[in-house]
Amino acid sequence: MVLKLFGREIRYHSPWVQNIISGIGVGASAGIYVALNLLGAGGGRPDSAHVVQVVNATLCSVWFFSSSFGGSILNKLGPGITMCLGVQTYAVYVGSLWYYDEIGKTGYPYAAGPIIGIGAGMVFITAGYIATAYPEERDKGAYATMLMNMQGLGSVIGGIIPVIINKNKDIAAGVPRPVYIAFIIIMVVGGLITLLLQRPHKLRRDDGSTVAVHPARGAWAELKSNLLIFSDPILLIMLPAFFPAECFLVYSGSVNAYLNGLRARSLLSFVAVCLQIPAGWALQWILDRPYWGRRKRGLIGLTIVAVPLVAAWVWEMIRVRNYDRNVAVTVPTDWDEPRFGWIFVLFMLNWVFSQLWHNIVYYWIGAITNSPQKLTHYVGVFRGVLGAGEAVCFGLDSIKIPFIAEAGGILLFYVIGICSFYYLGIYHIKDTNYDHREEGAVVPNHILEGKGLTEGQDVAQIRRNSISEDSSEKEKLQGGGDAA
Repeated sequence: MVLKLFGREIRYHSPWVQNIISGIGVGASAGIYVALNLLGAGGGRPDSAHVVQVVNATLCSVWFFSSSFGGSILNKLGPGITMCLGVQTYAVYVGSLWYYDEIGKTGYPYAAGPIIGIGAGMVFITAGYIATAYPEERDKGAYATMLMNMQGLGSVIGGIIPVIINKNKDIAAGVPRPVYIAFIIIMVVGGLITLLLQRPHKLRRDDGSTVAVHPARGAWAELKSNLLIFSDPILLIMLPAFFPAECFLVYSGSVNAYLNGLRARSLLSFVAVCLQIPAGWALQWILDRPYWGRRKRGLIGLTIVAVPLVAAWVWEMIRVRNYDRNVAVTVPTDWDEPRFGWIFVLFMLNWVFSQLWHNIVYYWIGAITNSPQKLTHYVGVFRGVLGAGEAVCFGLDSIKIPFIAEAGGILLFYVIGICSFYYLGIYHIKDTNYDHREEGAVVPNHILEGKGLTEGQDVAQIRRNSISEDSSEKEKLQGGGDAA
């Protein structure tokens, strides 16, 4: 008897199970990271906010390069080793904040910044690749939702621990020692679990077809392929949509720490990550709705996210227009005060729809192409540009620019990104990419049967195309010279 979950077979070598394992790694790393930053880790010291901002700015700067060129690392090491190593760097980061909170010296945290910057690229390259390259076209939304919801689940776990510990504390204080210890344990164990991830050619869909064919390439060929992706006009159009994708983490954490006590901050972060999970499934119901064409459901899903997202950031600008960051709040807001109600509503709106923007980005990337090689580099550039945006936001936040200016800049990039996606959705997204061969992509058996083909014929054609495309790439980099 074959076990099923959400209509999918539960098998170790199924792409759906591999996506869940990948999600565990993301939840144990990035999920905990989100919860920790919302709490204001290292927050027991007067200059803790500045130190964490510097560390995170360094992290994101390195993340840009590790993600943008991390596809080559993933293709060489494979998903299991790549993600496991990446997750462990998050434990180093948490340990550095714990060390700073108790000892007060900045050397370890400053060193941890570039370390986790490299690791974050490895984690998200792997996770994004699995979420976009492993699913069939009809499941692109479901895989992206599973990935982001597993990250949200990690943040739920990371958020409930301090809520329980701090439930009777109504003063601003640093993160307690047991929270740091619990987070490190979760990260180490989660990282080890990701060693179960397999390369796509070893996996089988429920209909028996191979997930993808991954032609072997040397390190130089991988790097050249990575460089060529920056000349892709579709990717360049998407860049503005990538830039603000995690700026809200910086902004929300900063405003949260400025205005609210630890108990209120703990509640806000916990409830927000809880709400993003059902919201993600609701969006997935739209993105994978079988009765609509892919262009239609993509544009509807984009609109459902974009309208409240823009409204929330406009409201945020109105709310903080008179805040002076150079004047400390002497009485932080607690969760039992009447004014906390509107703070709660706006935080939930801003957080949930900013998180759903990730789902939209992953869906758009997956809708553009089925080629696993190209998707590796697309996802890498997405996470790299996202990291660059976060680094800029951390840098600006560290010099205490007015909250209204920070919120307005983030909103501007969201609006440009929304317009970019509408353009791509209308003119470039097709209802299927199975009607033409792409490097490494394997058409599912049930699609091939309708065309009178077999997987063997399809894979053979893919291998021939990959050889041809690789030769073409070499010619481009050598100015059309002899690739031999």
